[in-house]
Amino acid sequence: MASRYHFAELTLYGETPAMLAVAREPGESSTRVIQDVRCLRSAANALVLYVSPYLTPTQRRFLVENHIDFVVPHAQLFAPSLAIEFRDAPDHEKKAISLLPSAQAVLIHVLLSGQSRWWSPREISAAAGYTSMTASRLSGELVGRGLVERSTGGRERFLKLAGSREEVWARAQPFLRSPVVKEVDVCWGPTADVLRDAGHPAPIAGIDALTDPASHASAGTRALHVEALRLSGALPAPGPDCTRNVRLQIWAYPPAFTSIGDVVDPLSLYLSLQGRRGHDVDALEQRVEQALCGGVHHS
Repeated sequence: MASRYHFAELTLYGETPAMLAVAREPGESSTRVIQDVRCLRSAANALVLYVSPYLTPTQRRFLVENHIDFVVPHAQLFAPSLAIEFRDAPDHEKKAISLLPSAQAVLIHVLLSGQSRWWSPREISAAAGYTSMTASRLSGELVGRGLVERSTGGRERFLKLAGSREEVWARAQPFLRSPVVKEVDVCWGPTADVLRDAGHPAPIAGIDALTDPASHASAGTRALHVEALRLSGALPAPGPDCTRNVRLQIWAYPPAFTSIGDVVDPLSLYLSLQGRRGHDVDALEQRVEQALCGGVHHS
C-alpha cells in the first residue's frame, strides 16, 4: 500500500488520531481507494483522510456515497467522520488558483476537438479573438499547471495535452470555474435582432442546453460573451409589450468559441451548473464523459 500513498500521522482537535493518505498517482479507481481507506482505518484504528490533487465527478460521488473522508487541496472537503458535509472552497480561494478565462476556453476547445498531437496556441487563440500576447500568457498558465507540454526548438512553440483528455480534464478541475460572470434578463425578439446584426452568437445555455433539441426554439437561457455585451450596449429589457423573456448568462470567454452548434459545450455547461439544482446531474456527467471519450466537432 505504501507504493500507492504517502502517509502522515496527526492528531485532530488535540485528541482524534488521524492519518493522511496522499495519493502518489492520482486517478486510482474509486473501488481501490475505498478498500484501502477501510483497511487503513482498521489497521491504524484512526480516521483516514484520503488526499488527492483532483477527483473526477464520478470518483467524488463514489467516495461520498461510501462515506470516505477526503480532501482536494484548495478545492473540496468531505469528512463525515468529523461531521463535515461536502464543502467547496470559497470563491475567493478558487479564484486565486483558477486559470485565466482565455486559458480555460482554449483548454476546453482542445479537449473537445480531440487534439492529440502538437497544436499552435497562437492559431487557436486567434480563432477565439485573443491576441498573441494573450496566447503566450495562457500557454504559460497551462504549462505551469501541468495540463499541457511545450515543444522545444523552432521559432514557434507548440503544445500538446499532458495525458489523455479524460486525465487532463480531471487534473484541471481545481483550476476551472464557472464561465458565468452575471445574468441579465432581456426581451428576446429585439435582443436577438441586435446580436445577429452585430455578429454576436448567443448559444443556448443553462438547463435548457440539456433539453431535447426539439424544444430549443423556446429556450429561456442563452450565453453571451462579456465583451459582446459591452459592444452591444444596453439590450432591450423585458416589459409589458415583450412576448418572450430570456435570461442571458454573461460569460468570461466567448461561448461560441467552444459551443457545439447552437448549444454551449458540455464542459462549460458542467462548470456553469455546479452547485445549481433542477437538472439531472448523472445525465450531465455522462454527457461530459461522452464528449471527452469521443470528441466533438465545432461548427
